[in-house]
Amino acid sequence: MIGSVISATLSQAEQDFAWAGTLEVTNPASFGRIAINDPIDLELGGEVYKLMVDNKTIERDGVGMPRLTVSVISPTARFVTPRATPLDRAWDSPIWARDAAEEAIGEAIQWELVNWLIPGGRLAFHDAAPMDVVRAIVTAAGGLVETLPDGTLRVRHRFPVAVPAWTTASVDHILTDSADNLSCRESHMLRTRVNKVLVRDFLPSGSGFLALEVDSRPDGLNHGRTSFVAGDTAHLLQYAGPDVTVADAVASTGVLLPGGWQTISQTQDVVFNGTATAVLDKPSVVLNAVVWLGTDLGEMTLAADQRTVSVPNAGVAIARVTYRSLARAWSLTAPSSVAGEEEFPVEVHCTGITADALGTGEIFCQRDDGAFRGEDISEPLLSSDEAKRSRGRAEIDDGEPLQEVLLSCLHRPGFMPGQLVEVHDALMGRSWRGKITSVSHSAQGNKLITSLELLRHVQPIV
Repeated sequence: MIGSVISATLSQAEQDFAWAGTLEVTNPASFGRIAINDPIDLELGGEVYKLMVDNKTIERDGVGMPRLTVSVISPTARFVTPRATPLDRAWDSPIWARDAAEEAIGEAIQWELVNWLIPGGRLAFHDAAPMDVVRAIVTAAGGLVETLPDGTLRVRHRFPVAVPAWTTASVDHILTDSADNLSCRESHMLRTRVNKVLVRDFLPSGSGFLALEVDSRPDGLNHGRTSFVAGDTAHLLQYAGPDVTVADAVASTGVLLPGGWQTISQTQDVVFNGTATAVLDKPSVVLNAVVWLGTDLGEMTLAADQRTVSVPNAGVAIARVTYRSLARAWSLTAPSSVAGEEEFPVEVHCTGITADALGTGEIFCQRDDGAFRGEDISEPLLSSDEAKRSRGRAEIDDGEPLQEVLLSCLHRPGFMPGQLVEVHDALMGRSWRGKITSVSHSAQGNKLITSLELLRHVQPIV
């Protein structure tokens, strides 16, 4: 279809999701017939890669033949912007992580990660590409998304083999200086040591958000009244964060009774003071409208704590935000007098229990003495201990003393990020093992070279 290929590059790294590269071709007629998104089968050293045309380029110097270049990418690119149709999707019922990911992209995934049941109501996306959904689910449990040469989407653990087990595990490839290695470069990598992390399935709120106020809405339960006399009944509104359970409500005098739930429309001018986040006065169940009063910092999103809002760009700006809140109504009927007084104050006190105080939904993951504690991880999608352990191990493995090594060798089929490689090179010292983090193939005529980026486990400096 594309005529003779005189050079090709193809690579995939762990932070990517697909194979991507370029082909330089020599047949102008074939090049002219190529269309964006056309399927391409590329054979490199006996291995076939399923790809699609991403874009094409013509470069002329006015003297020789024009240079014709075709950029290619794995067909899983159809799951990302701009090819994918954005999703507005919420899973109100419990669903298995793998089922949700496959439902988002509409096809099967080679799943090599823990599978767990995500509680209903915790998984929701607005204007998201299907791949964004998959990545959010997979990243929660310490996984990565990538594409196999045959075009299949694959989900795996960030470290398929735990770092301490590298010395005894079976390796995927053995490279030697006599048959494979062309060059090798070691470099220093600064890493923060981590061997203990706390993983929870909720967002901690510190003291939590709990507020009680008089219903001052003109069309509210008090019909706009904000002051009352002895014997009156005053209606109150109680707001609580999503991680707060109201435990008690008492008044210093009178009769306090709970009522039903109210949907309250709020309008607030939210100030961004050189930041990309701000906080709403009340918890919000949905953002109805955002009007920028001047500088526009981009689309606003609401965090799981229902109060923090974020935008893509930090800056100084004001947004007029209209949102809906849920509030519990309470009625307080005051006595006609207290201690002989017809004018008196009334104190109403509410207490709540935060998810932190409940002591559920969190586990510690630890390796060795646990002397190096990393940042706590709060991930509402992780409902099972197995899923939490998966995420915890990923963070601990990433916190091991790992050195980056760049190695180039003669091409061989089957290299993929995440694989274990054993390297024997007498000039670099003793043999060692490492995990592949990036694979790049380069073909020029009959010359086919593979470049690898690897992480090598080294002994920490005491």
